[in-house]
Amino acid sequence: MILDKTLQTPRLSLRMMSAADASEAYLGWMRDPVVNQYLESRFSVPASTQDLVRFIEYVNASSDSLLLGIFLREDGSHIGNIKIGPVVTRHARAELGYLIGDRNAWGKGYGSEAIREVARYGIEELGMAKITAGIYETNIGSAKALLKAGFKLEATISSHVICNGRRLASQLYGLDAPVRT
Repeated sequence: MILDKTLQTPRLSLRMMSAADASEAYLGWMRDPVVNQYLESRFSVPASTQDLVRFIEYVNASSDSLLLGIFLREDGSHIGNIKIGPVVTRHARAELGYLIGDRNAWGKGYGSEAIREVARYGIEELGMAKITAGIYETNIGSAKALLKAGFKLEATISSHVICNGRRLASQLYGLDAPVRT
């Protein structure tokens, strides 16, 4: 999917990722076991910025996903990424995945701000009726960000994932589009 504009929030700019965004800092997030502990990508950590470029190009070429960088408006710092997709048009639903990789940006509400804006885009501009996000039960930061963005916990699947050698539940959060009459 292609987004030919930048989504703006009061503190963030969300724009399509490009090869130039495959920085050493981004690679460092993906290699940081604290940052990636809840990401499935921790099982195939990129070896180089070239691996990140390939990932960015792969998602950008996709017809059902959109990868956006999360940048601070005040100084342009790249602090994370958010992806909407796959978008399942026949069911008018899409999934969200996100990462605030810069640990200095944790706990400041940037995640919920980005989630809220990308969910708005998915509903209002892509015509989705439902946006979902799955997390591990111990990912308290993500749970808080989703709730703050208006999502609701819809399902818990016990013993669904392995994290740090333990079986954990996964949780599905959802946001329904307003009913149109």
